[in-house]
Amino acid sequence: VATNGSDSNDGSAGSPFATISHAASQASAGTAVVIHAGSYPGDTYLADFGGSEGAPIWIGGAEGEARPTITGGSNGFHLSRVRHLIIHDLDISGGEANGINCDDGGDYANDQATHHVVFRGIYVHDIGTGGNNDCLKLSGVNDFWVIDSEFARCGGGMAGSGIDMVGCHNGVVAQSSFVEMSGNGVQTKGGSADVTISANVFSDAGERAVNI
Repeated sequence: VATNGSDSNDGSAGSPFATISHAASQASAGTAVVIHAGSYPGDTYLADFGGSEGAPIWIGGAEGEARPTITGGSNGFHLSRVRHLIIHDLDISGGEANGINCDDGGDYANDQATHHVVFRGIYVHDIGTGGNNDCLKLSGVNDFWVIDSEFARCGGGMAGSGIDMVGCHNGVVAQSSFVEMSGNGVQTKGGSADVTISANVFSDAGERAVNI
């Protein structure tokens, strides 16, 4: 994907697509959607999407380039009923609701609705309209990792979190930073279980650095 691309191209390195959503629609298990440096609009929505065990799908910035910026929209990314997916090396800001919203599509009784999702090397910041808005909102996600990432200035009015989990299981939040938050750095609630929060830095992280 590149700012000078076109969705009528073939998506190769020399003929890139223009939009993340179109590139993702062409991705199969074991492939990567490589996003070149530049600015792209928010509101990428991916549903019933992902790779397979041993062959995930990667979506993220190009190696050796600045992180691409995803700006605006309701959510920078909305991921629903996804699996074996790696989101990496992105700069996400300006979302009115959340930076990234990852959920089970309301199928909360199905532990396979959304599972095996990695967020790595992402910078999510300056999210929301001054209320209960999150950098990374996780609902009904199982087997997930948030690592080597940065979260700053999400929410307002003593509400909103760097990461807000509800009904999430078997997760890791590690080696990440939470700066100038309003409500919480990390919040895990609503039946969440088996979540490890380790080796993070919280600085001016809101009302609570960690709320369990």
